[in-house]
Amino acid sequence: MPDDDAPLDPFDEFEELAWDAPDARPDDAVSGERVHALVAQGRFAEAHALVSDAFVERNGSAGYLLRAWVLTQERRPAEAREAVDWALAHAGPAEAADVFVLAGVVLLSLDEAHAALTVALRAYGADPDGWEPSVLLSDVYRRLGRVPDAVAAARRAVAAAPREPEAQVALARSLSAGRGLTGRIPRRHRAEHAEVARRALALGADPGQLTAPRGGMVIGGVGLALFWAIQLYRIETGGTWQLIAGGVVVAVTFVIIALVVRAGTRRSGVTARARLRSVRATTRTEMAGDSWLWRISAVHVSAALPLPVLLTTGLVADRGWHGHSWPLWAVVPTALTGLCGVLLLVSAVPWWYGAALARRILHYNGLVRLHLAAAAALAGGTLALAARGDASHGEWAFLAVGHLLWTVGGWAAALLMAGRLQSRRRQAL
Repeated sequence: MPDDDAPLDPFDEFEELAWDAPDARPDDAVSGERVHALVAQGRFAEAHALVSDAFVERNGSAGYLLRAWVLTQERRPAEAREAVDWALAHAGPAEAADVFVLAGVVLLSLDEAHAALTVALRAYGADPDGWEPSVLLSDVYRRLGRVPDAVAAARRAVAAAPREPEAQVALARSLSAGRGLTGRIPRRHRAEHAEVARRALALGADPGQLTAPRGGMVIGGVGLALFWAIQLYRIETGGTWQLIAGGVVVAVTFVIIALVVRAGTRRSGVTARARLRSVRATTRTEMAGDSWLWRISAVHVSAALPLPVLLTTGLVADRGWHGHSWPLWAVVPTALTGLCGVLLLVSAVPWWYGAALARRILHYNGLVRLHLAAAAALAGGTLALAARGDASHGEWAFLAVGHLLWTVGGWAAALLMAGRLQSRRRQAL
């Protein structure tokens, strides 16, 4: 199985769909089994000889997907993705759900989770009562960190096929994906996970598959947040050289991120722009059918708005509080930079979510308007104190604490609101 994070075996899916093609030959089944054996032995040249152009033409989408699977095992992601695209291009509107399931499994193997989500939704639409599309959806949602959606999809798979070990494994892995930093499964899922694991083992599942592997995303994100917090502390409390050193470290962080993105582009053959467009399209598609998602996104957008002001005029106010007031000629561009950052975030909402969703997000509960007013007030207050030139330490302290309370209070409110919306959405799934 090429992807240890997904219980579905792509070759099993291929066996189920390939031979329904009108031009398929009886010996194509034997060829498919032979390809599977050759790939397992690392004999890729012989496998490609069997998956010839004639073989692919006879079997249509299934042939292209088998070729994509072989290329994935051979670590040729760009060519594998091209083969998947050809398979989906040949898939008609009434194509069997198995085609999309296999395409989704291959895309997951290529670490193209958002593209796999689009295909998984097509598979589920083609066969909403089938267990395999639900298992694929569960795998994709879990890879994207959306554990409640993964659990709901896996439960549908188990309800549709309670005797299928892969469905039970998908549910067990989804329930275990909600583990915290301590590695413990949430209390509300422990009993269900134990029961599902027992059923999966009774059906012959591999015990090693019952727990989702821990990715480094959460721990890495926490580490990056702490690292940036240290740099911001150095900037806020140190002198000029500390400010320069902290700024250089932050800039180097962005350079490293850019290099990682570039390396991922070379590895997968998908440009960062194409990947971004895929994520954006998938996001819009999902939100169009799920009103909870755009409400949660509205809260997230509002939580991001204090940051540009905190990092600009908040820094100015803090330096003035500690007796290092900036001259007006430095405060003006700094304040304008913060306000432009806020406006840039707001203008990015229609670009990312589309005009219709953006209107809902920007007007949800007046959150964005409230944050825009606070940003204007704090930036204006900073400019006013700098223009006076004789502001006291107490005035700068009041302004600096105002920036901090606005940011922390906004984040706390966003955390509570998002948690409540997520809870209500889980109940609706």
